[in-house]
Amino acid sequence: MTFELSPRGRDVVLTLTHRRIERDEVPSVAGGWHTHLGILVDRLNGRTPAPFWATHARLKAEYARRMP
Repeated sequence: MTFELSPRGRDVVLTLTHRRIERDEVPSVAGGWHTHLGILVDRLNGRTPAPFWATHARLKAEYARRMP
């Protein structure tokens, strides 16, 4: 995994790259990172994040649906 931070005006862009994931693990891993990063964004903006596991389950299903 790599994390890269790049300035963009007054903001910072975080780019996360996760390599060497087995195909059958992609929906869960992608859903997990999406959920964690969503929590980070909410916390940075003073919002209460949605519950982790409910959000992860929804996103995991969405990633699985979109995979060819």
